[in-house]
Amino acid sequence: MRKRNLKDILTSPLLMTIYTVILLFVFLLFRFKTDEGIVVNSLEEKNNSSWSCEYNFFRGEKEANMSGKGDNLFISVISEFGEVNIIVEDRNGKKLFNQTVSDHLIDNESMDIFNVKVPPEVKVSVKGKNHKGDFKISYRDLKDFSKESKEGIFLYGETHDYNGIKKIEADLWGKYYKEYGMRNLFIEYSYVDAQFLNIWMKSDDDKILNELFKDYEKTLAYSEENINFFKEIKEKYPETVFYGTDLCHTYKTGGKRYLKYLEENGKAGTDDYNKAVEDINQGKKYYEDDENTETYRENIMVKKFVEEYEKLEDKRIVGIYGTAHVLPYSDDYYCEGPCMAKQLDKKYGNILNIEDLCTLEKYPEYKDSENRYYK
Repeated sequence: MRKRNLKDILTSPLLMTIYTVILLFVFLLFRFKTDEGIVVNSLEEKNNSSWSCEYNFFRGEKEANMSGKGDNLFISVISEFGEVNIIVEDRNGKKLFNQTVSDHLIDNESMDIFNVKVPPEVKVSVKGKNHKGDFKISYRDLKDFSKESKEGIFLYGETHDYNGIKKIEADLWGKYYKEYGMRNLFIEYSYVDAQFLNIWMKSDDDKILNELFKDYEKTLAYSEENINFFKEIKEKYPETVFYGTDLCHTYKTGGKRYLKYLEENGKAGTDDYNKAVEDINQGKKYYEDDENTETYRENIMVKKFVEEYEKLEDKRIVGIYGTAHVLPYSDDYYCEGPCMAKQLDKKYGNILNIEDLCTLEKYPEYKDSENRYYK
């Protein structure tokens, strides 16, 4: 057997491959090592009022001077691993916002949403610590909302089983109700459910409410906290009108019961009856079809939302939905299509306000801070 010399060894395919990998690593290291630290595979867009950046790896610091017509700075962060710190300062160096966010979910991805009350000009610093994900920061140039405003959409996202979330929502609705005279409350329930709730609001007992929630036994909707939420609204805010924009999950029970109610009251064939039938058929399709069910549901929620909203004379509404439906820069958790709020943003972006109430679970101090859409 021929003895291999040093030259043969140094030029062997294995070592040549190792050399290539090392050179590529060094190239990437210096290619992406900038004054902002190390950024790998980044896609960045920046103008005066909006700044977004997506990357596979970020360690270091980025800065931007931003300005806008509005007084709200909307901040969204997606984290797959690592952490990122965002600081917002005014022109005098006063810190208006300072928050570190990181991956904190089992599925290795999380999303955090904030809103910061800001002057027309700010300095934003983003510090990555081995972070993979993206951030989006933009002035929300919203129309002024006051007691004289004619339109405004305020969406709140909840974790359905988060203890205490319904009390927070009832208090929020109370402020809109009392301070702004708002009456229209959109909810993640079906048209049939909302109609039952509106009938119950004018009744003398809780029979209708109890029947409605019996339909939801063994689901996240069935809880004393949810029941008490509606009871508090009936007691304190009796002129509330509910609008259900989900499909009919209880088409076998509540759906049939509502059609029977309409028939017994001489309303068969009315617009109300036809909408209930449509609601029921959507529920059947959702549960009986095997493909693209969540995309179908999300699109139905958008369609119903727009239909109900466009009919309103008073176009100032609050909506309460699961967080998966109201994160404006993400796809729905369970489907490949854009979530409800992301679709609504294209149509109502200048009057659409969003807050992720789940943030209160991770950051309790956030509840009474200025970094909220509504105080």
